[in-house]
Amino acid sequence: MSVVNSTSPSWTPCPRRDWRLRSNKTQTKFRPLGVARSEIYGSSIQLEGCRGYISNLPLVLTQAAQGYMGRRGFRFNPEMCSILACYDPNGAFADNRETLMRDLSARMRSRGPDGSGYYGNEKFGLAHERLAIMDPEGGKQPIVYEDAKYSVCANGEIYNFRQLQEKYELGTAKTGSDSEVLLQLFKLIGPEFVKELNGIFGFVCVGDDGENILAARDHCGIKPLYIGYGKGGSIWFASELKAICDQCETIEEFPAGYYWTPVSGFVKYYRPEWDSDDYVGRKDTSHVREVLTQAVREQMMSDVPIGLLLSGGLDSAVISTIIKPMLEETKQQFITFTVGQEGSPDITAARMMSEHLGTDHHEYLFTSEEACSIIPDVVYHLETYEPELIRSAIPNYFLARLASKYVKVVLTGEGSDELFAGYLYFRDAPNSTAIHKELRRIFHHLHNVNCQRADRMTMAHGLEARVPFLDPNVIDAVMQVDPELKRIEGENKPEKHALRALFDGEIPDPVLWRTKAMQCEGVGLNWVDDLQAFCAAHVTDEEFDKATTLYKINPPQSKEEMYYRKIFESHYQNMDKFVHVWDGGCRAGGAAWQNQAYTRFGLKDVAQLAKGIEGVRGAE
Repeated sequence: MSVVNSTSPSWTPCPRRDWRLRSNKTQTKFRPLGVARSEIYGSSIQLEGCRGYISNLPLVLTQAAQGYMGRRGFRFNPEMCSILACYDPNGAFADNRETLMRDLSARMRSRGPDGSGYYGNEKFGLAHERLAIMDPEGGKQPIVYEDAKYSVCANGEIYNFRQLQEKYELGTAKTGSDSEVLLQLFKLIGPEFVKELNGIFGFVCVGDDGENILAARDHCGIKPLYIGYGKGGSIWFASELKAICDQCETIEEFPAGYYWTPVSGFVKYYRPEWDSDDYVGRKDTSHVREVLTQAVREQMMSDVPIGLLLSGGLDSAVISTIIKPMLEETKQQFITFTVGQEGSPDITAARMMSEHLGTDHHEYLFTSEEACSIIPDVVYHLETYEPELIRSAIPNYFLARLASKYVKVVLTGEGSDELFAGYLYFRDAPNSTAIHKELRRIFHHLHNVNCQRADRMTMAHGLEARVPFLDPNVIDAVMQVDPELKRIEGENKPEKHALRALFDGEIPDPVLWRTKAMQCEGVGLNWVDDLQAFCAAHVTDEEFDKATTLYKINPPQSKEEMYYRKIFESHYQNMDKFVHVWDGGCRAGGAAWQNQAYTRFGLKDVAQLAKGIEGVRGAE
């Protein structure tokens, strides 16, 4: 196990041609330290039938990639990156669109540090910042079909692209990218194909050389997408707010589970049966593990080693338990990452889980002072001033920074609480009907809470995050479970007891039955108090007295909130109306019942989080 803290470097310089990434324990094949990605991903080549937006690798990496793919038996080129698109039917930006879009797209380069691409004509432009996942020959974007004048710019992954290619007999793809299926299906059946996608994505397809355009976002907003309306009737699409915040008069978050065309406007394509207050789940949990295992297997597809963000909580422990035999089958190293303060519940539980599974474990131990120092970076990348979200994002920022030095892909346990009623305030739910209604409410906020945090903090460091619990098949399987089985009933039935029972005997009891903790609480018991004191010290009484005058929209209710707001406004002036803030200042504030667990300042009784790691089944 390697441990990194704020006073010790996490990796040491290597000779220029040493293809190893050094840590206290690991030697992971990767690019040489001290060599810029631009030196590795060099010249362009032409791909028959497509525009030549493909980069070469040095021979050593090309051979390594081919060998790895041969062992895995497939070729899969996910594209975690950023997109920027401009639909400009009136030619308002025709004279300088490429130069402008390349500059705007560069604002998101942390999402795709391995290369940039552009394609367009007098009616549209597509720009792309790329994170190459080991095998870049088939994945550079935008992808363009010259024969039919179709192009696509996509961020994300389409997990079922091979099944779709077989179903519609699409033939051999011209690239190795899963994004190419978007072009193939758009040409074949039009925008309705989006209903059949299983993946995480935000993309823009252009057809008939700019006459037709389609934009879409995945079912629950795992990947980000914004839409903005600019001068001359132009319509902009971007992965992050920062790319278009000064180009558009109005900006909206592109709604999750929708697609858009100029003719139809927004069309809701994700309409699961359970998404109604009147729906009543009747199933038990016997089918859930099989569906979740299949989702993990599909999301393990990669041409590079995958790591796991092991928080020490139940959800990542479940994912790690499922992953273990899959990695043993392919003889791959199991790499895990944890963040926290020494002695915190998360660090203790993650060490226990790592020892249980035999993983190559890496930790980042941070101090309160270090947490305070990165607030500006977190707010900039997170693009919000929502206090609960910022608090929870700070540990994620450290964690992603650590993981990015070893792997390019990680799995996480995000989304389980919104399916299994995992938050502590569900203890006060009056009945199963109220539970289902509340689960629907917080599920539909995932796109600008958990998903926004996971995406922005990982992509700030060029790291791809995958979320098996939010696979649409897993969501359906869990939402079909009788909500009565999700009720919290004291020590014998703690939060998520239905999920815990599925892995009883496979996960150590102190981890399996520990109390649910939001990450900002589980990583350390006192650092949030230090954080709030730091923020308060940087806002004067005179400033705070003017809060409601300075900020008409969502006025800050504490000095902590005002400190975040000041940083946000320095980057995103007049963008405050596009930020979601929880009712009552916290997730639980909008519940239909009175919340006894949380305030806008955090968990009322933080001390309870130290319990439940002591090996007592059902412990508080």
